[in-house]
Amino acid sequence: MLNKKTLNEETFDKMFHEKEIIDYSSVSGKMGRRDTQITKTLKNHGISGKKCLDIGPGTGRWLQFLKDNGASYLGIIDLSLESLKRCAALCDKQQKANVEYEKFDFDSDFFDIIISFMVLEHLMNPDNYISEMIRVTKNNGLLLLSIPNILSFISRFRVLAGKLPTAVKSDKTHVKFYTKKELNRLFAPYSLKVEMIPTSISINPYNPKSVRLVSNRFLSSFDDHLLFNIVVLK
Repeated sequence: MLNKKTLNEETFDKMFHEKEIIDYSSVSGKMGRRDTQITKTLKNHGISGKKCLDIGPGTGRWLQFLKDNGASYLGIIDLSLESLKRCAALCDKQQKANVEYEKFDFDSDFFDIIISFMVLEHLMNPDNYISEMIRVTKNNGLLLLSIPNILSFISRFRVLAGKLPTAVKSDKTHVKFYTKKELNRLFAPYSLKVEMIPTSISINPYNPKSVRLVSNRFLSSFDDHLLFNIVVLK
């Protein structure tokens, strides 16, 4: 019988194998609020000449962005061989690993920036993932992460209607969810402060993409996703 780790790996391989191949270097157009906030945060920190790591790079969209903005070194880590194949031409080094328990194959204090979007919710025990990110990040380095928000506006509405929250319904590989307060508690043992970055709020639970509101720091608990950054101080 296949264990959960194997099932998840096969799920991700199948998902990335079926995704359309896109040349992100030629993609242009209007970005959503979350993507705008990601690009703004990365540019404000500074990308040119920086060493960057993408944990869970997917099809390589953000790797292309980092490369286009002058990153000097790009590393990737993923469980899926299909994702690693997709991103191979964009990075300097790749590692196939389950970040829940495997060590990162990079030196300590190596990276200036680590991005990891939609990964944390897949980990039952994130201790190794967090401690390894901190280990390989330089002092004053940036961690930029995102997760689905289990308490988004439309998820609260769905629960009241007797339905599963969007974050639970959308992906069977999601195993753990965090509120803003829980994220702070998660990183507190490492003496790190989580800074939330407001994105957007869907207000139509039946068609989340139809109507969105721009969020702010007072409303960010209702955001579809929780986007946050951490400055690593050692």
